[in-house]
Formats: sequence, structure tokens, C-alpha cells
Amino acid sequence: MARLGSWIESHPEGIYVRPADAWIDPSQPKDRAWVTHGHSDHARGGHNAVLATPETLAIMATRYGPQPGGQAIAYDETIRVGDVDVRFVPAGHVLGSAQIVMEHKGERIVVSGDYKRRPDPTCPCFVPVPCDVFVTEATFGLPVFRHPDTGSEIDRLLHRLHSDPSRCVLVGAYALGKAQRIITELRGRGHHDPIYFHGAIERLNQLYESFGIALGKLRHTGGATKQEMAGHVVIAPPGALNDRWSRRLPDPVWVIRSTSSKSRIVGSRGSR
Repeated sequence: MARLGSWIESHPEGIYVRPADAWIDPSQPKDRAWVTHGHSDHARGGHNAVLATPETLAIMATRYGPQPGGQAIAYDETIRVGDVDVRFVPAGHVLGSAQIVMEHKGERIVVSGDYKRRPDPTCPCFVPVPCDVFVTEATFGLPVFRHPDTGSEIDRLLHRLHSDPSRCVLVGAYALGKAQRIITELRGRGHHDPIYFHGAIERLNQLYESFGIALGKLRHTGGATKQEMAGHVVIAPPGALNDRWSRRLPDPVWVIRSTSSKSRIVGSRGSR
């Protein structure tokens, strides 16, 4: 008797779904790839055919260029691929993120990709799906990780911003997903002032807005003076925090993530 879930295989380059001859989030180009979401450790270019949500396909096009073999699948739409019925359901991670639900010979397997269960104003909430096998990401799976309340963290950030309007608050956030979530969480707490952003985030901000995610007043840091950015939130990819780029900012207060997964507000490295 075959073991439960024996029709999927784990390989270094991804998960292979044998009866559909498809790969989930493969790290190498494949003839048929099913992609859970647009982060680069899951979505790569070069596949002959890609099945993903419309949002993920748009993210891939923004990052890697047009995806000529792209096939969009809406949430809860079921299609037949080989001998497998497949549908995508929300994962709550970033715009377009999905869990992949597969049914074959009476078994149901769900491959989660990255996901979170906490509400996120930039994407649909995680949907639990009863299944026989659940293949889960576990980035923050250890008990040491305890995420504080989102609203209270945003309030701490705003309190620090308002305590010294001669400085800016510099937030390190990934260009896809994290940056846009911070912006919308700030808006949800009543912060409607312009938010400045690093150029690496611009195209993804525009993409989010094209899918109806309202981000409010945004301004590029390029060409802005220190005086103009004082008293404002500035969002940049983590790699830019120690870059020469940050020297143009008005004595920034850094918001960083500690190993406990809690945010930490620290002072600048020195007056600039």
C-alpha cells in the first residue's frame, strides 16, 4: 500500500508533483512551475509554463520581465493538470500569495508556501483547508518567536516619530510585501502624512496600487532635502540602511527587527 502523499517528491530544487508533471516553487527553470508567491526564493524566471495568481504573475513580470508561459488562476478556481485537481487559496503573506491545494486519488495535499494568519490589509487572509498532508513553511516556527500586536508596534513607531520632528524614522523593510504592509498599517493608525521611500520600492508600490491597494501620499527620497524628510517615515530595503544612501537622511532613528522577531527602535549611528 502506497504511503500517504507518496505522489509528491521533495528535491533540492523544489517539490515535484509526479501525476501532474509539475514543480512547486522550483529554484531552477522547469517546463511547468506552480508558484505560491512573488518573493525571489519562491518565484524564479525562465520556466516554460507558470501557474500562479494574476498578482504573482504581475510581480514576476515586474521583476523578471514578461512571463510568456504564464497562466493566471483565481483564488478557489479549480483546474485539472494531468491527474491532479489543483486550486489556489489565500496564504495571507503578500499580494497574490497562495497555498496550493492538490487532490489526487482521494488524497488532498496542501503546500503552503510562506503564510501568516494575522490579518494584513494588503492581501486576503489565510484560509485553512482540511487536508491529508500539509507541507508548511516554518520560518518563525520555533517557540522563541512571539510577534507583538501590530497596532501597538505601529503606535510605538509613531510616538518616536512625533517625539523629535527634526529627525526621520527609517524603517528597513523588504521591497515586496513588507514595505507596503507597513505603509497601510500606518494609514490604518491615522498617519496620512507623506511617506518617503527608497527607489528600489517604487515599482512594487505602483504594482500594489494597480491592484487597488491604497498607499496614500508617497514621495521618492531622490531629490528630497533633509529638511523635507524631517518628521517623516522613510522606508528602505534592509540592505540600504548601511549604504551611503542613508547619509542624505536627517539624523534617522532606525527601526530594526531583533532576533526575537520584535521590532526595536534605536538611535542613529551619529549625527549626519
